[in-house]
Amino acid sequence: MSDTTFAALGCSEGLLAALAKRGFETPMPVQAQTIKPGIEGRDLLVQSRTGSGKTLAYGLPLLQRLADERHTQALILLPTRELAQQVGAELHTLVPKLPIANLVGGVAYPPQLRALQLGSPVVVGTPGRVMDHLERGTLDLSRVTMIVLDECDEMLNMGFLEDVETILAKVPAGPQTFLFSATLPAPIAKLAKRFLKDPVQIQLAEAGEHAVHADIAHTPVLAPDHQHVRALVNLLLKDQPSSALIFTKTKAQTEEVAEELTVSGLPAAFLHGDLAQATRTRILGQFKEGKLRYLVATDVAARGLDIEGMPLVVHMGIPTQLESYIHRSGRTGRAGAKGSSMALVGWKESRILLAWSRRGGLKLEWRAVPTPAEIREAQATKLLDGIQGSASAALLNQATQMLKDADPVRLVAGLLGLVQADQAAGFDLPNEPEKKVKSRFDLARERKDGGPRPQRTYAERTAARGDSPRPDSAFSKTRPDGSFKPRSEFDDKPRPYAKPKPGVAAAPRKTWEDKPATKDTPRPWKPAPSKTWKKK
Repeated sequence: MSDTTFAALGCSEGLLAALAKRGFETPMPVQAQTIKPGIEGRDLLVQSRTGSGKTLAYGLPLLQRLADERHTQALILLPTRELAQQVGAELHTLVPKLPIANLVGGVAYPPQLRALQLGSPVVVGTPGRVMDHLERGTLDLSRVTMIVLDECDEMLNMGFLEDVETILAKVPAGPQTFLFSATLPAPIAKLAKRFLKDPVQIQLAEAGEHAVHADIAHTPVLAPDHQHVRALVNLLLKDQPSSALIFTKTKAQTEEVAEELTVSGLPAAFLHGDLAQATRTRILGQFKEGKLRYLVATDVAARGLDIEGMPLVVHMGIPTQLESYIHRSGRTGRAGAKGSSMALVGWKESRILLAWSRRGGLKLEWRAVPTPAEIREAQATKLLDGIQGSASAALLNQATQMLKDADPVRLVAGLLGLVQADQAAGFDLPNEPEKKVKSRFDLARERKDGGPRPQRTYAERTAARGDSPRPDSAFSKTRPDGSFKPRSEFDDKPRPYAKPKPGVAAAPRKTWEDKPATKDTPRPWKPAPSKTWKKK
């Protein structure tokens, strides 16, 4: 957090009152560095991770610089419709009466056309739907004075950069432009150089190429691939998080994982691109309001999903790139809160994750899959914590009467049976909790600290492993003492074309002329005899 205040940054009285109403007292680091130059009219080129408070960082200067006119003055482009809807809602909380047009795909055109016809000073949308309105002639950008490009690297990854350039080319020259991106690959840097004029460049400490959230604990779990879903059930039953966002690689997996969780007493819903927009909106609303505890989603469907206080993110297998893993994990640990990122991986993916930890500075805390006994113990502990709360006088009197007429131990055991009858205890999975995943670097370091690795013969190594003797190869044969010598010395018959042993006559080598001509081995080519042509 910063020591400055929103008032010191130049925010108006109306915005200060709205911020105080929402409980915002101290600006986040990205807000402390961007609000003042933004209000002064400077262009901004900001590198900041997801969840760092970027919406207010560009929203406050934008709202303060709006003129009291009913035409499009500001355009905010974002990669997904969910993120665009969230940004629009965030701006509405600051200025409730401000007309905002949300131009996103997957919804009907009439409400968007009505908002544009009535005149919306702020347009928030995705590049695809904004392009549709430009081609229809329903969106006029001729008087736009402010542009925001949020999550620009994500728009690049989703293939929207060409549309973004087309949209920016239709805006009159010289608008104030804010470009926010977690990373600055070459295409984004080229875009910034083309459309931004003398920008204020801000790069936060956590906004490097592989930004790592200091408030996120990375706790991977090693389990066989076919046991990942059951391992997840055990982990959720033991930890009992208030909510969790679970990422899968395919749409089919979202439905499978959600079904298994629900059957195990952990009600969950799935979210992927094939669902209707109304269904997606309903599920997201339930998840944000806390009515839905577990949400299973694909990476694309969850882009732009911003939930405050998300305690846990789960990866059902890691993505193909470190950047995607970090971006997924960034759904938790937002705005200074603590969070956990848990990845269920097999042996192959565990080695990749270890390499990522060295490359991206991740601190991995490996954990084992809980057993049913550990799950029951955790459930009993939580039940005990709940029982020790306040109880009414009527319940205390009833408990006193029950203890007079029954054995206390049997009474408690019976109550536990009734309470835990509907609680799942998880799956009894094969587990090696003491086995630690180690990289070859860790093993080399241990050998270095403990002295050199002892040198043993092949026979000693095979005897220690209990392996069978090494099979004969085409070029060697095992001696009784474990050493090798050429196989030819063990052969009773000379090999074709091999050098004969002393005292053994070599077989005469056949030439091409001696070999019969076949389809596969024709005779060497010879020129045909010349012929003298005579004129008939």
